[in-house]
Amino acid sequence: MLRPGDRVGVAVSGGADSVALLLLLLELRDRLGIVLSVVHFNHKLRGKASDADEEFVSKLAAKHGLEFHSASVYVAKKARKERANLEDAARRARYDYFRSLVESGVCGRITVAHTADDQAETVLAHLLRGRASQGSAEFIQSPVQLSAPC
Repeated sequence: MLRPGDRVGVAVSGGADSVALLLLLLELRDRLGIVLSVVHFNHKLRGKASDADEEFVSKLAAKHGLEFHSASVYVAKKARKERANLEDAARRARYDYFRSLVESGVCGRITVAHTADDQAETVLAHLLRGRASQGSAEFIQSPVQLSAPC
């Protein structure tokens, strides 16, 4: 999964799971030999609350002396324009950003705090919408070099 020398962008939303992942990796980084940075994607879905999350994550990165990378997209507008489901549009926008960080060499991989249950929930949602192959392929062939706890 993680190897010495990896430049790992930790995707931090500001929620408990992603903050816990960051704190865990901070504790383990010397032992693992990895270089950490913090990655945040602001979906602009909750107005000032979304911006407050971004500010919190930025300050958390600074507190720990980590580089902070962020981007934002008005996902609701994107979903309407694409006539897409809001959750799917948000996921695509987020992973497009993650991919850009990896492709540009800023990070070698992105680590997310999603569990197997999160993935199963997404695949189930695609099954219910009649898009089973799309949902399962998303996790078998991830668009970004991802790491996630099981």
